Amino acid sequence: MVSNSKPRSSSRRVWLIIGIVVAGLTAAGLFWLFDTAALDREMAALRSQGLPTNAQELNAFYIVPAGVNDTTKLWTAAVSAVTAANISQRAAQLPVVGSGPTPVPEPGTEWAEQEACRTFLKELDQEIQAILQAADAGGAARFPADFSGGANTLLPYAQETRTISRLLTLNAHVHAHDGEDEQVLRNAKAIFAVSDALSGEPTMISQLVRIAVHTSGCQLAVQMLAHSKWTEEELKTLQMAIGHARFRQEMLNAFHGERAIFLDSGGTGSVSVGVGTVVLFRGANAMKAIDLFRMCTDGLAKSWSEAMREQQEIDVQVKTMSSGSLSRLRFMTVMLLFPTVKPAVIAGARAEARQNCALATIAAHRFRLQHGELPKSLADIIAMMPGDLADRPDRLTDPFDGLPLRFKSEDSRLLIYSVGDNLTDDGGIVDGKGSPLEGDLGYSIEE
Repeated sequence: MVSNSKPRSSSRRVWLIIGIVVAGLTAAGLFWLFDTAALDREMAALRSQGLPTNAQELNAFYIVPAGVNDTTKLWTAAVSAVTAANISQRAAQLPVVGSGPTPVPEPGTEWAEQEACRTFLKELDQEIQAILQAADAGGAARFPADFSGGANTLLPYAQETRTISRLLTLNAHVHAHDGEDEQVLRNAKAIFAVSDALSGEPTMISQLVRIAVHTSGCQLAVQMLAHSKWTEEELKTLQMAIGHARFRQEMLNAFHGERAIFLDSGGTGSVSVGVGTVVLFRGANAMKAIDLFRMCTDGLAKSWSEAMREQQEIDVQVKTMSSGSLSRLRFMTVMLLFPTVKPAVIAGARAEARQNCALATIAAHRFRLQHGELPKSLADIIAMMPGDLADRPDRLTDPFDGLPLRFKSEDSRLLIYSVGDNLTDDGGIVDGKGSPLEGDLGYSIEE
């Protein structure tokens, strides 16, 4: 007699597998329904606050604010002119704009490339005048950008502003060597105007470009203090140009834009995954992204210190998500997106630290013009900081720890600095060498 136990056993295993699959699909379906309903509520809540949730809404959200001079036409014309000038090839051997030797020698010393730089800049006089015209007009721009491309949206105008800032920096150096202090000041202030033109950009990458341009302007402005005979009033206008940026609010605005781009992609970012995975976990990724972006924006709305604390909590959540097989699959694109957010927050804090230090350094220089000596403390220069009386203490605050900027006299020079990323006072190491985590952020002024 032949036993049929094996067929029965195989049949039971098949039915068990089918049952598991059905249960899994049912659970996944319930997850999907729950996530979709919750996501609809969250999207409606964001829209009720006037915040974008997709590319179309982001295109409408990115505008020049009411009451601000719209200099879009001037800036787009200037950027287009510089782009067409093919500077990268024409100035390949020159410093600052090309790969020529840097740093540029100080005014009053021999500069081998000076005549070549002067000739190059004369050839670009029309483009430079277009830049200066836009800079003198002030205001802000809404550069041409269509965010329907999602994470792959091209931002050529934002990127080209770095070339403009380098061109202005080189122009300032040539004027400094020619003893034309007024033109040095005009070009330095124009760099900050270029940066300000990006102030409304609703993406992290554009805000990082804005920060890079502003930082180069701070470096140039402080460097030229020792070589330019600027008056009290001229120094005040320079401080106003430096102080116009509001990096924390602008990064907050960029996170609103990044969230909209992520949500418009269906919670999948630009990652290529299976169709079933996209549909199944789209809501989960979008919901988690909204939750984490809320942490980002809540922190930025309070302070840089709070924003960085929120980033630490986000790091913990991302690490937890990556520790499980299901959560790694369910939150795949969220885990790819959010490690890029923390560096942007730190970059914003560093930008504000440099901004405050530059403002304080110029204030110290103004104090010396008035009193014939450098100040003895931050209290000596608070009246020379830009802004209302209530705002001035914030300008002398280190965004990393909320304490006053460090103020130190050393070897015939004055140091004003922030503790930087490592939250440690390294004694005023502000030469910019090494890792961003090494040393402090700030500037020095000679006795």
